Amino acid sequence: MKLSNLTDTQKNMLKGMQSLIGLFFIYILFMLLSPTFRSFDTFKTILTQSTILGAMAAGTTIVIIAGGLDLSIGSIMALVAVVIGSMLTAGVPVVVAIFSGLIVGVLCGFINGAIIQYTGIPSFIGTLGMMKAYRGIAEIMASGKDMSAFPDSFGKIGSGYFIPISIMLACFLFVGFFLKKTKPGYNSFAIGGNTEVSRLAGIPIKKYNILFYSMGGIFAAIGALIQSSRLDFVQSTWGNGMELNAIAAVIIGGTSMSGGIGGVGRTVIGVLIINTLNAGLSHLGVGSSWQRISIGIVIILAVWFDTIQRKKEGKA
Repeated sequence: MKLSNLTDTQKNMLKGMQSLIGLFFIYILFMLLSPTFRSFDTFKTILTQSTILGAMAAGTTIVIIAGGLDLSIGSIMALVAVVIGSMLTAGVPVVVAIFSGLIVGVLCGFINGAIIQYTGIPSFIGTLGMMKAYRGIAEIMASGKDMSAFPDSFGKIGSGYFIPISIMLACFLFVGFFLKKTKPGYNSFAIGGNTEVSRLAGIPIKKYNILFYSMGGIFAAIGALIQSSRLDFVQSTWGNGMELNAIAAVIIGGTSMSGGIGGVGRTVIGVLIINTLNAGLSHLGVGSSWQRISIGIVIILAVWFDTIQRKKEGKA
């Protein structure tokens, strides 16, 4: 059956299956190449290492589907971590510190969305500027502070396997529900597919896009929460490159950089592909530099494939 004869739902399922097949191929390949990779502990480690990236990529999925891009989430992660760490070392109750961190994440995302929507500057430039600003604020707040040795109750959030993996799964399930079952989520596909047509259809684009960036901010905050709890200390340097990893996970999973096409299920696959590659190459003794090269090649191939598919659909 030709691609042009398929419905949009069938096309999405087909593209999702292609990403899933790629994940299985990579996993089986490393099982064949490395005896130490063939353990259940390795599988649990891959899932655990995916939790921070998974949470942040979940929010990035919404932004990219709506045709946007957020380069500031790594800096938001650092700023939220510093806020939480500062409050915990000052003796603020754990619940209050966590809630405050989440509020900071939402506020940062809201600012991103408002700047982009009310100035008309591209999302790339707007969030690039705020990436620098949030990082600077985090560095100022963290200057001269020892933010470590947090309460045991806070440390339980990121420790072990069950809780962090459960948080990641909850993020994915929430985003999946939001995209499929809510009006803003449903309209994110329309906005990303054709902004002008969406505007003519009466969709409140500015309001929705601000919401999407705000959600990206809160998921970055969740990533900061997991990392702060897991490591039991905080640094303002955290999050460098995490925005690119989150974008990479979304793209590798099969969500289109052009917007309007994708889903959080694909992002789950993309996150697992990245961490399976990193884990597998580590088991083979390959250095981190070559791991980055491999991820870069996969990103290029994913975008190239998406471009080819779009051209075929356009011709059809």
